Amino acid sequence: MLLHKLAALICLFTLAACGQAQAPEQAQPPGEPGSVLLGSTQNLPDWLFVARQRDCSENNAGERQCGLGEVHFNQRTITRAADGTADIWVQVRHAQPQVFQFEDATTTTTVRYEVQRLHYRFNCQTEQFIVVERQIMGPGETVAARDEPRQIYRATVPGSITQIIMPIACRGE
Repeated sequence: MLLHKLAALICLFTLAACGQAQAPEQAQPPGEPGSVLLGSTQNLPDWLFVARQRDCSENNAGERQCGLGEVHFNQRTITRAADGTADIWVQVRHAQPQVFQFEDATTTTTVRYEVQRLHYRFNCQTEQFIVVERQIMGPGETVAARDEPRQIYRATVPGSITQIIMPIACRGE
């Protein structure tokens, strides 16, 4: 009886697959100089999960709240240059609301956010990085604030997001 059910299930799956169109075989086009070819990313989402990170913040009563945020990278933004650097965009979804302050000549503005995007540039030989740009995301994935920190190369820290992301950017691993 069990064998009959198993055979019936196999037949159903086989019949369901009969009408499925196969993706056409295509020659892999050569990439632009400085780009990384990841095979077919056609059916992949832009942002791919890479790690969880512990996020903490203080509420208005001064109580510390913690949770797990998520880190994603965008495989379509990976570029490599002839000078041995590689660029990649990373998106951090914080578990707790974060605060970002920025100033102009007359005012200080405070923005609460849960998503930020970071444009990293890695020196693949020295295993150092800079943050080229940071975007604080507002409602509807719009950029609420933008920051371009000083361009100082720093070493990656063991277990950090930059240490996890660097091999992806530099070698596609």
